[in-house]
Amino acid sequence: MQGFSCVLARCATLLVSVVLVSPAPLAQDTKRHADQIIDVLRDRYDVETELFGTPADTARVLSALSRSPRRYTELDGPFIRRPAQRIAADASLSPAQRALALAGMVTPTLVEARDSALAALSLTPADQLGFDEWLTFRTYESIGYRLAEDVWSDADPTTLAGRVLVSETPAAFAPPPLPPATSLDAWTAWARAARLRGVSPDPSRLPELPLIDPSASIGALVDALETVIACHGLERPGESNAPPEPLPALVEAGRSIDSARRAAWTFLETHQVDGTFGLELGPPQAHEPELGITSMNLIAALSLVDALGLERPAWIDQGLDFVASHAKPDGSIYRFGLTVYTTSVAIEALLEGGRPEDQALVEAGRQYLITAQSDEGEGYSSIDDPHYGGIGYGGDERPDMSNTNMALDALARTGTPADHEVFVKARIFVERNQNYGEADPQSWPRAKGGRLIAGNDGGGTYMPGNSPAGEDAVGEGAYVARSYGSMTYALTKSFLLCGLQPDSGRVSAAITWLADHFTLETNPGFETREAGADGLYYYYLAMARTLELIDDERFVTSDGDMVPWRKQLVRHLVDHQRIDGSWINELSPRWWEGAPTLATAYAILALDAANDSEGT
Repeated sequence: MQGFSCVLARCATLLVSVVLVSPAPLAQDTKRHADQIIDVLRDRYDVETELFGTPADTARVLSALSRSPRRYTELDGPFIRRPAQRIAADASLSPAQRALALAGMVTPTLVEARDSALAALSLTPADQLGFDEWLTFRTYESIGYRLAEDVWSDADPTTLAGRVLVSETPAAFAPPPLPPATSLDAWTAWARAARLRGVSPDPSRLPELPLIDPSASIGALVDALETVIACHGLERPGESNAPPEPLPALVEAGRSIDSARRAAWTFLETHQVDGTFGLELGPPQAHEPELGITSMNLIAALSLVDALGLERPAWIDQGLDFVASHAKPDGSIYRFGLTVYTTSVAIEALLEGGRPEDQALVEAGRQYLITAQSDEGEGYSSIDDPHYGGIGYGGDERPDMSNTNMALDALARTGTPADHEVFVKARIFVERNQNYGEADPQSWPRAKGGRLIAGNDGGGTYMPGNSPAGEDAVGEGAYVARSYGSMTYALTKSFLLCGLQPDSGRVSAAITWLADHFTLETNPGFETREAGADGLYYYYLAMARTLELIDDERFVTSDGDMVPWRKQLVRHLVDHQRIDGSWINELSPRWWEGAPTLATAYAILALDAANDSEGT
């Protein structure tokens, strides 16, 4: 198997831009299952040794995390940065182990260590090459390396996965039977090899996702995560988050907000089951309560009770009992995951419910959100870690602007003062999500090569240097993550909750961006209306709850024109209600907005925040 030395030498100039990228997945999202496994793995991280078990275990963990649905890198925090530094210097590991572990790293020091591992791998005698080495070579080939035509000529693997890796015609090998006819590990190895060779598993023939055993060994947990990665995005036939067809017709345009609220109340009353709500995309008997959606609808119901002067029905307290029953010993309140999101809206529901017996749960939830912040307690550094001060989904997942905003909102509602350290630290993270480069230059390594820098438009991103709206090249090797609407609203509100005033430089710049890009047709900042349709009702709520915190006179464009956001948002929402009293995102069912109960809760609360004293 001669030829790898010269092959890697020819590709040396590409090394600084290497990032592990597998073939594009299909539609279904398996992030939650992966997150749950990663939560358990992170509990096994030893802060003293800075390893996940043994060095070999740690190398596998790093490799899997870099290829997981969230694509972790060392910029995500010390739980990757420090183990990666240990692995980079560990001569007890084979070059293949180190190369695979460091394949997703982006900072110069770790890229240099990865280069050294690849160089050492190229010197390995052909008779000592095995599956890990072949896997490493194909991994780097899949991201742009050109291999000599005869590099696989001496390879003679005995496993199906190995044959798929080395063959000139990988699609010619039939996939193995599903477990239990084939071991799950063997199926996963085949699927990983197949993906690297551009062959995706058949969506109709997928193994069941592995059960998560918190007591399992690190090796078993990585095996489970590898299976999830192999299945990621592959949709089983019949699984869909699409709304039912046909949708209820829209109401007649021009109705009053009072009429919209009464119709919405009827919808909530007829879609609750003992005060709970779920994803009613199927028949009523398929109802399965979802805690976060239940909390949002209870908040919406309580707002309608006040706005319409209704008597509070018993089912609201039944729903609050359901929410309270899912409080955990650590103070979090959740059922199926999304721990920070769910705890945050559960706190608001319990506060709005006003029941004295729930106050202890609110305080425990407040403490949980404070501990969920990525700070010194988890080894984060305000200098080394871009995500310092942020809050993620819970279980220490990567912080983002949306979760941080939700948590800060809940903390503020509990009376946590703006000078509390949780807000002081959060402000650091929020600032790193703003394109405010002229006043605060920021820069991070870019996974695909080059640098990500802060732009100058004042808008917000999802994570530091990361935006679902994409990025723009602004110079040789320099890129800016695009600002977009929902996260600019989340950023603006977070600044206000952290104690900044509307006339401060950062907040004023964000408000100007929002006014210049104000629209109700799409989430602005995306290249197409279709892309901006995802999470549209979340965007409306973020808009209303942010802008209600500033004087309307301040919401002006860069040309000085005041934007009448209240009247336009109320009119838009009222005219887009369905005849059954619901709202639904007919443009995109993503993030559960194909479920009318969630979109309806968003709309009710957006109307509540946007409606001025004169009404509409």
